[in-house]
Amino acid sequence: MQAWQFEAFGGPEKLARHEVERPAPGPGEALVRVTYCGVNPIDRSVGAGRFPWIALPHTPGAEIVGVLEAVGPGPANEAPPLGTPVALAFRIFCGRCYYCLRGHEEACIADPRGANAPVAIGVTAPGGWAEYVLAPAKNCLPLPPGLAAEIACTAVVDGTTAWHLLDRARVAPDERVLVVGATGGVGLYALQIARQRGALVAAIAGGAEKAAALREFGPDLLLDRTRDDVVARVREWTGGRGVDVAIDPVGAATWDASLATLAPLGRYATCGVLTGAEVKLNLAPLYAQEQEIVGSTGGTRADLQQVLEGLAAGRLRAAIWRTFPFAEAREALAALGAEDRVGKLLLHVS
Repeated sequence: MQAWQFEAFGGPEKLARHEVERPAPGPGEALVRVTYCGVNPIDRSVGAGRFPWIALPHTPGAEIVGVLEAVGPGPANEAPPLGTPVALAFRIFCGRCYYCLRGHEEACIADPRGANAPVAIGVTAPGGWAEYVLAPAKNCLPLPPGLAAEIACTAVVDGTTAWHLLDRARVAPDERVLVVGATGGVGLYALQIARQRGALVAAIAGGAEKAAALREFGPDLLLDRTRDDVVARVREWTGGRGVDVAIDPVGAATWDASLATLAPLGRYATCGVLTGAEVKLNLAPLYAQEQEIVGSTGGTRADLQQVLEGLAAGRLRAAIWRTFPFAEAREALAALGAEDRVGKLLLHVS
């Protein structure tokens, strides 16, 4: 089978297309023929060497939708029938530890690498930038009837992550929510899910064109970080109080501004470190105003199921910016940094 692999750590130029042996599923495993795979910032992190324990060559790709081709032996296999179109829950979990038994698959402690990195398909295991991928059978979720594969693919990481992040931040009706990086895959889903839960949402875009695209998703306040004083505008919008929740998947570059928008009892919630992980924190306002800092990582199969059903029912919208043919994986990864990107990048594998 054909697979794109990082031969060395670096950028898109380190990707090479190889002929590799098609894997065979063992007990508890499923073989999926990949239809679409997302292009995600985590793929860029994999290539950049952020996870140095990765053995090279390595196949990236965490956002996988495909068709179930084969299952491994044994009576305990949890996969749906062969031929079923499936989305693969991307987190790898044991199902037996303290956290898995309480429904927190994303917090599984079976693999010590999870302390600082996602234990996931495409990161700790070969991913979906290949014609076939192995996955735990229990990770295979049938697509809702009528849901297109490319639409479902946007939910696997971005939708799941956003759903789980808003759960962790306890977003509630009538709260004021700020979404930073709202034109990215996670941000667009976070905006929609927060509004679906009855919150009022301020969304930040970078530039006039991105702001215009974001307007279609109905934020209550639309901000352009290249022109607006974000903190001042948010304070004005909330009558000086600040927001109840700041959703910020961007990292160090927006940390100070996001904290400055928080109301008393406000929650800052993050799921990423795209612009760096090291920040400074003044504890005085944090305790004096009873604020919280909330971390969130990935999500569960139940989270993914919620997003898939929301897409199928029309409650949520997918935003696909560009779809690249499988042969153009290098170009797809490079396009991840495009200034005008709004929404998701996909690879059409088969």
